[in-house]
Order: sequence, then C-alpha cells, then structure tokens
Amino acid sequence: MDKIFRVRAFNSTDGDCREADLALPATDYELLDLMEQLQPTSSSQICLEIHAAEEYNYLDRKLQEPGLLQLNALAKRLAELDAQGMAAFEGLVCMDLQKGEKTIPIPLLIDYAHSGNCCHVVEDAMTDTDLGRFLAENGFVPEVASIPDDAFELLDFERIGKTHREAEGGAYTGFGYVERRSELHHVSAAMDFQPRKPPYTILLNIARFPNTGAPDSCPEPVPVQLPASVEELRDALAKLGKPDWKGVMAAILDCPVPSLNKDIFLEENIPQVIEWAKALRTMDEAGCLPKYKALLKAADCAEVTEALRLAGPLEEYKFDPTLHTEENVAAAFLAKNIRGDLLERILPHINLWQLGAGLLEASNGALTAYGAISRKDGQPFQDMNDQPGQGGMEMS
Repeated sequence: MDKIFRVRAFNSTDGDCREADLALPATDYELLDLMEQLQPTSSSQICLEIHAAEEYNYLDRKLQEPGLLQLNALAKRLAELDAQGMAAFEGLVCMDLQKGEKTIPIPLLIDYAHSGNCCHVVEDAMTDTDLGRFLAENGFVPEVASIPDDAFELLDFERIGKTHREAEGGAYTGFGYVERRSELHHVSAAMDFQPRKPPYTILLNIARFPNTGAPDSCPEPVPVQLPASVEELRDALAKLGKPDWKGVMAAILDCPVPSLNKDIFLEENIPQVIEWAKALRTMDEAGCLPKYKALLKAADCAEVTEALRLAGPLEEYKFDPTLHTEENVAAAFLAKNIRGDLLERILPHINLWQLGAGLLEASNGALTAYGAISRKDGQPFQDMNDQPGQGGMEMS
C-alpha cells in the first residue's frame, strides 16, 4: 500500500518530550508500536509534523488540527483510490480552498475521499478553453448544437468554460476538471478510529520462488496468520501446490516489531519465522513486548534469526520504560540516592546529560525509543553477529 503521509509525532509532558516517525497508512501494530514509544497519558496530546506524498502535496499546511488516528484513516482511504477517485478528492479540496478556506478538518477530508462517485470528472480539461470545447462538443451547450463546423471553431470556448465553471463551482486538478453532482457520503461520523490488536501475531505472505514453473501457472501468494496450527500451515502450502517449504519464499506483512515488516525469507528461514511468532505471542501475553523491542534496538538486531535467539533470556535484562534520555537516567539515579532537600540544593549544579551518559557507559546500558535497558550483570550487549546458531528456545 502506498504511503500518503510521513509524520513525526511528539508527546510532551512536564517538559519531557518523546518523538517518533511513522509513515501512513500504518497498520494497527505500527500504531500500537508508536504509542509504546510515545507513551501518551490521558492528559497528554500528540502533536504531528506532517509531510504529504507528492501526489497530495496540496494538503500540506491545509490539515486542520489533525489527530493521528483520523489522519491514518484518511491515508488508508487515499491509498485505495484510483485516478478517478484521486481527481474527485483533489477537486473537492480545491473547491473548499477556492471559497477561502485556509484549513480543512480531517473528518471532512475522509468524507471527500469516500465521495468520488459524487463528482463529475472531465479528464484532460485543464483550462477553461479545454472545458468549453468539451461542453460544446458533447451537447452541454444546446445553443451551438446545430451550427456548421466552420462556425463551431469560432466559438469562444474559454468564455463557455469559465461561465460553466463559475456557475457550478468546479475546480481544475492535476487530473482534469471536477465538479460536484450530488451530496457527499458522510461516513466519518460513524467510523471507529481506535487501533485494535490484530487476530494474528505475524501476518505472512507465502509464494513460490519466482523462477519456478511458467508464470501463468504460479498460484497467487497466500496470506498466513501466525501462530498457526500444523494443519493450517499444510493447507496454506497446498494452495501453492507445495508439500513443504522447499521452493517457497515468505514476506512479513505485519507484526508487533515493525522494523522487520516487509522482510523476505527463503525456505530455510521460514520455520524460524513460525517459531518467532509463537515467542512474540508469549511475550505479548506476559506484557513484556516493549522490553523485548528495546533489547532488539540495543542489540541492533535486524534479522529474524537474531530476534529469535534474543527472545528467551529477557530476565537477564533490566528495563525502565520511563527513561529515554541521559537526563532522565541521571535524575532517576539522583532521586534514588540523595535525600530530597539535599537534591534540591545540588541539582542546579549538576550536568545531568553528562552524569546520565556516564551512568549508561558504566552499566553498558542503552537508551531506546521504548526506554532504557541494560544487562543485570552489567556486561555489554551480545554482538549477535558473533553468536553461534542455536535450535529452539524456551520462554521463562
């Protein structure tokens, strides 16, 4: 699915600011992951810095107080539109701007995105002259229906087009001329924008290797929701005409660790993905996914083999989701070790960043978007590229 917006989200609470980047439309897991990074409270408000894709750059600075979840719903719909729908949407936006509107509420934009069939679109009519000729040639100007061809070319097409456009309140877009023909579909009021945890832990797409068999004989990719039973996996392979994973490739479409979305795996790694899905579900049920994702970041883990290897020994690590800057680390250390009145006197004289950085270095800890993490024994994080392969794993 094409990305419509790129956003930087900020959550500022009591002078403490967290930020994270996300491309929209985002999956529910990607939205939930963003919330784990920003850690908003009921009293905090997420602010957005938004950049629209080139096809929708006319929306830049035109979005009225956008909420992240509503903006994501708009992005999902825009990513589904064909050229006709994109033309209608742009036309409806331009009609508002022509009326002097400076910004447009997201719910109204969602309605516009669902109202493509409420508009007329004249492709390739980019000027009043183009529009006027189209109207005259297609019977929309009865007065000129019977005039000779040589006289037809003498018509003031620009005036005809301008008169019609102004009367109808139409607008020109990158796709041509657009005007409304009926009432909008008011769908936003009934929409539920809250993200929901998906029924799967990993959504996998499996397919044959591209070079196996004639192109017209290759089955379509098969979606698989993991964890899956042995029977469900056999059924998915059967749809590909395969008895096992040999000659099969897979791609992660969605999972709780968005950094591994879209990764491609060949036959020998697919069983590891299946095992990883089981481990993720176990960690999710235990409420320790943020700790695990912090560990993946700290260990610079970017492969499912490494992620599976790290899924077991979480009890070896200390994790604090409230700490995400050196200043946070220093303040927490001082609050734990110095009495309140003394702390108030010396705090203005302490370089919190320098102290926090020193504490992290001494403990071999790391700051991540999910919080601070370190090994309980104070040893450095394992270099996963140097670790020997292991089979299976146990969750404690």
